[in-house]
Amino acid sequence: MENSSISLKIHPLPPIIIGLALIVCALVVRSTIIKVKISGRAIQVTGSAIKPINSDFAIWEASIQTSSLNLATGYAKVKKDLELLKAFMTANGFDEKAYEIGPVQVNRSYDREGNPAQFRLSQRVKLQLADVPRITELGKKASVLIEQGVELGMQNIRYTYSKLEDVKIEMIKAATENAKLRAEQLAGTAGKKVGAPISARVGVFQIRPVYSQEVSDYGMNDVTSIEKEIVCTVNIGFMVE
Repeated sequence: MENSSISLKIHPLPPIIIGLALIVCALVVRSTIIKVKISGRAIQVTGSAIKPINSDFAIWEASIQTSSLNLATGYAKVKKDLELLKAFMTANGFDEKAYEIGPVQVNRSYDREGNPAQFRLSQRVKLQLADVPRITELGKKASVLIEQGVELGMQNIRYTYSKLEDVKIEMIKAATENAKLRAEQLAGTAGKKVGAPISARVGVFQIRPVYSQEVSDYGMNDVTSIEKEIVCTVNIGFMVE
């Protein structure tokens, strides 16, 4: 239990009563006081809540690339590689309507003297699906294209969670309840009781890989992991009676 004392100076705050819904949710709550501030008849604490989630949506992106001194030759290579990629997608149960094919992008490099050098061509393919295991398996099999001579300049999978906004509401409620509990424990050490809330501020959400301890002042939104956890903090000021 935290050791603290409450100094009851005669500087009463205005009797502002703000109704907050303090509902206990079925979440994994980490009882941590990040900040405690006692001033006059007010106490300010920060409660937190953590909830594990599994990604339910995935985005697979790949880019075909090639370099050539001749633009027509480079374009022919990209066109051939795209057909190989289409065949790969079909073999894995995805027809052309299931994914997006972007336009061919062309960039030209120059030597140190400023003379035109080779052309760099690329074409991006993007697949979005609410089937995380299937997308993950597709990404693992994509190495077959490299064996066929296709240059995949970029390939990555982003994992997201579609019900994030609903979960955020639950997290705020749980963190609020946690903050009140912490305030009651702290005030109780001096034989005082926590009264009505007078202020509340929700911190940034941290969406990070499960078991990670990373935090950011600007919030985090991990898209590399299937298993994640959401961290929410709420800073609340209470009257002390």
